Amino acid sequence: MPRMADMVDVAIDAGQTRMRIGLAYAGRVTRVADCPGLTYRHDVRPSDAVLAAITGPWAELAVRDQVATVCLGLTSVLGSADEYAALAGGLIDRLEAGRVLIAGDVVTAHAGAFGLGPGVVLAAGTGAIALGLDRDGVRRQVDGWGYLCGDAGGGFWIGRRGLEAALRGHDGRAEPSALIDHATAHFGELADLAETLYPAPDAVARIAEFAPAVLGLADADAYAANIVDEAARELAATVAAASGPGDLPVSWTGRLLQHDGLRRRFADELAIRRPGVRLHEPIGDGLDGAAKLAAAPELGLHSGLMRVTVR
Repeated sequence: MPRMADMVDVAIDAGQTRMRIGLAYAGRVTRVADCPGLTYRHDVRPSDAVLAAITGPWAELAVRDQVATVCLGLTSVLGSADEYAALAGGLIDRLEAGRVLIAGDVVTAHAGAFGLGPGVVLAAGTGAIALGLDRDGVRRQVDGWGYLCGDAGGGFWIGRRGLEAALRGHDGRAEPSALIDHATAHFGELADLAETLYPAPDAVARIAEFAPAVLGLADADAYAANIVDEAARELAATVAAASGPGDLPVSWTGRLLQHDGLRRRFADELAIRRPGVRLHEPIGDGLDGAAKLAAAPELGLHSGLMRVTVR
């Protein structure tokens, strides 16, 4: 589909706790609609769940220009090629787009952090995953196994450990700590937790949203400090594995490393494992990366990591 000057690209950063949809011209995001993150239900197709989540913010943006490319960074896998095809087809139909690019959100995060160049990005939000891409096209993806089996050091990982420490103090298995009051404020009465949390469709997000409280207590509470120290070690190990034998630049994205204490601990741990590696402030985030990929004439280092569908 030929691209006209007045066409717009759509960049989507679809996380578990937050989704953003941005309009972009020439690789730069100009307007953004924000909404809660993705929640999947057993009785709804994953592709339908994503499309349903996009409907509200897309209407809010009230787009009049023709859409050239939609680039979607997705936090979770959809389970089958049929689901990805259904999602791409749905985006083409609903957004009247000429092309759809779908990738894991770590891919769009990488493109945003390095402006389509080589490096290692750590995406640490609800989950945790690192992607290393070097100039020779070698790719190393580490962790991102999800909250049941991995995502070590991510928001759910921290939140769950903080909640567990609070529950141990609550029922007498450990000394009470400040985590109890913070967990009660976040989750409600801890005695009722099993009845209120387990049936909730957003249980993973709610636990991940407890992570900032744990991070905030790290300088005053020994239990929280131990959790944050361990999270920093886990994240550093993930990045070191994704770096390979070279000393690629390292950057990050996601809300976790916006916390100065965790970022400082992570940098210290990474320096122990990879003394030659230095952290660099990200050029942009995952939404910026999606916009850059949508506008790029060639996908370059990211080409094998994206599903491309053309109308």
